[in-house]
Amino acid sequence: MMNNLEIIRTSHLILSELTINDANFIFKLYNDRDFIRYIGDKGIASVQDAESFILQGPINSYNINNYGLCLISLLDKKPIGICGLLKRDKLDSPDIGFAILPNFRKQGYALEASRAILNDARERLQLTKILAITSSENIASIELLLKLGMVYKKMITIKEFDSKPVQLYSIQFN
Repeated sequence: MMNNLEIIRTSHLILSELTINDANFIFKLYNDRDFIRYIGDKGIASVQDAESFILQGPINSYNINNYGLCLISLLDKKPIGICGLLKRDKLDSPDIGFAILPNFRKQGYALEASRAILNDARERLQLTKILAITSSENIASIELLLKLGMVYKKMITIKEFDSKPVQLYSIQFN
């Protein structure tokens, strides 16, 4: 069994690269009712679909961009969500994404993981700007983006979000 390559450790969390061994977890997370409502149905209807997604999405992104979505685990290695940077064709800079299982929401884990990802983007990756997109209805995500210091820019349309307009946020590093 392949171990996840640890990227970042915080006081409560481990962020590591996703592997196909995480397919069961990704299947569960991506089929969560709130995930589908706010982020969208990514068509992950089976564990095999989740394996394909991990290979074509995060693992491909690690190889090409040196970043991607990471598995968020508690220090006891229990997976609770994902957080990381995505490169979308329509956006001029990477954007941060995150999702947490329902039982672990509203405990500060998404904020802690997102802060760690932004710090990694600034320090290791030497990026100067990170974007974020969210649906207007996703109040929890909007509040989290504002806590991170991100600033609302405008409404945009991205094909991955069923052509429904989303809010674009940005943070600039010096």
